[in-house]
Amino acid sequence: MDDPAAAASLITELFSWIGLGLGVVLLIAGYLRGAFFRGWREALGVVVLDEQGDLAYRWLGEDGALYEAPAIDDDSQVLEPGEDVTVYVNPRDPSVGRVDDPAHEGRALRTTGWILLGLGLAALVIQFVLLFF
Repeated sequence: MDDPAAAASLITELFSWIGLGLGVVLLIAGYLRGAFFRGWREALGVVVLDEQGDLAYRWLGEDGALYEAPAIDDDSQVLEPGEDVTVYVNPRDPSVGRVDDPAHEGRALRTTGWILLGLGLAALVIQFVLLFF
């Protein structure tokens, strides 16, 4: 390839295929992950020590049952036993709870997908511009 325009066209074509293809896949995965975690309900919980002496948090479900989960999240490691904590509860399975807000789920996938999609579209435009040179 002695022609620089042909080399640039090949490179932009590669970027457009990767950017558009992977960008769309990551966007779909990010929005699906976000949709799965949408609708989790907030419940008031308390930090306790479990039988092994590790931190855990307990909350009362809407069905009246008391649930417990180990405090393995980074957010809950700074809490002391007896402190109140907001627990986000899965509406499909009230025994599954977490202390970090699930609203951010899929955000990294969506952001990366939008960036790759933008780069793919920019490479596509550059590729069409290079057709005239």
